Amino acid sequence: MTGARLATIDRGSGSPVLLLHGQPGDGASWSRVTDRLVGRHRVLAPDRPGYGSTTVDAMGMAANADLMADLLRRRGAAPATVVGHSWAGGVAVLMAARHPGVVRSLVLAGSVGTPDSVNGLDRLLVAGRLGDALTAVGILGIGMVLPRLRAGSVAQRGRPASRSVGRGLRHVASWLPDEVLPGGWSGAWGRSRSTFAAEQFALMDELPAVGERLGGLAVPTTVVVGEWDMVVPPPAARSLAAAIPGARLVRLPEVGHFLARDAAGDLADVIASTDAEADCGPMHDHRVP
Repeated sequence: MTGARLATIDRGSGSPVLLLHGQPGDGASWSRVTDRLVGRHRVLAPDRPGYGSTTVDAMGMAANADLMADLLRRRGAAPATVVGHSWAGGVAVLMAARHPGVVRSLVLAGSVGTPDSVNGLDRLLVAGRLGDALTAVGILGIGMVLPRLRAGSVAQRGRPASRSVGRGLRHVASWLPDEVLPGGWSGAWGRSRSTFAAEQFALMDELPAVGERLGGLAVPTTVVVGEWDMVVPPPAARSLAAAIPGARLVRLPEVGHFLARDAAGDLADVIASTDAEADCGPMHDHRVP
């Protein structure tokens, strides 16, 4: 990795917070959360391997965990509250398990971790050539088609409508991404596809190891889920929280998978409160009944 670059937003001062984006994405995906935290925290938001301006190739969850732990040490930002969204929730869990000295607390947002956090599509995306084609089409949809649909949905929300119609439009908008894929179709078949595919294989290969670590986590942990999340749905979040000793479950109303975008204030508050809990000594028992 000589000469490799791990692009990282590093802002603010105070107790460190590491923000790990899901797939796809980059450190800027957290911008609304970062803006709310920098007045009281030092916030680090890297472009994970295979994404954004980082020149490191895609890697699995454990390798991501080791790299991010090294990042915190090199920047003098350990121990930190580590926030993992979606796929990167597995990275956050493995950071706490493999490098306990660098993690003071965890926030798992729309996070994988238990068997019910993956579905049939996740398995189909690792099915050889069919998986490659579906990944490219999916990446193109996520990065080109769906953001346009979201823009139209958001525009419709600004027009007079009944309460039920307005709620329905919010519901639809919550499912859709708004970050446009760099490179369009060529990007969908290039780095974005290879990174997404590598991470899908890692998800299926490493999720059992993530699950095995949950019961041994010994830091304050909050699991956050949007009630409209269709990627990692609320029942999976409940399973995840139940598997972690003392974990707290926070369910946000009228929010989907994109918590950092649609519930930035609520998520920032959860991060700050979880970080503060690490100063309170032994964990309080918030286990989900």
